[in-house]
Amino acid sequence: MAKNTKSVGGIDRDLLAQIVAATNTGSFVYSSAAAHQPMIANVPPLVEVNTAMVNPQDATQFATRATSDAAGFLAATPAAASGNAPAASSEASKYEIITGAVLPEPKKRGNSFGSGAPTKYPFAELGVGGAFFSANSEHAKRDAVKALGSTVSSQNRKYAEPVVKDGEVVTKTIKQAIRDENNKPKLDGNGKKITELKVIPVLKYNRKFTIRPVEAGKNYGTFTAPADGALIARVI
Repeated sequence: MAKNTKSVGGIDRDLLAQIVAATNTGSFVYSSAAAHQPMIANVPPLVEVNTAMVNPQDATQFATRATSDAAGFLAATPAAASGNAPAASSEASKYEIITGAVLPEPKKRGNSFGSGAPTKYPFAELGVGGAFFSANSEHAKRDAVKALGSTVSSQNRKYAEPVVKDGEVVTKTIKQAIRDENNKPKLDGNGKKITELKVIPVLKYNRKFTIRPVEAGKNYGTFTAPADGALIARVI
């Protein structure tokens, strides 16, 4: 593979683009630990590495696939043009360059998470031991725990950072189910889930949130649930 000089924060952007392209076709790219380590250490991780699949031509390289966050990272970090000059265009742009424009304030988009998109839930304001309640009736499927589970996980990752020891990001290998395009686990001929090994960074959680279902009328400490729903609390 040709040497790549385009990188963002130590992440080989061109290699990541190749991995994303391969993943989109159901394939993978072999990469070395030096190349994919910064991608794994990114929060959220940009690639998944299967250490059980070794490049038969190079024992230091392993099968690598992109996570769902990789494409967004590439979109947010466009490739720089060579030198300081702007990239050449084969035809004149139809868009006028505007100077002095001021972007409007970002709109709140409910339970959204990302750049300029604040969540409507008070995660940022919760102190350790603080909690908030969300009723099942607030959600389309009438299940607050399922509706907010991914939001809680995202908030935990938001305040997490990779554990670093002796200048290296500490990683661990986990076994996870391989999922299809509908995010359902793939099954083998015996109906068992097909799994793979995944290398992920060990994270230190500077804030940790937990979600639990609660029932209407029951007491949970000094709190009485006004309806069936979920209680989300900050534990760290």
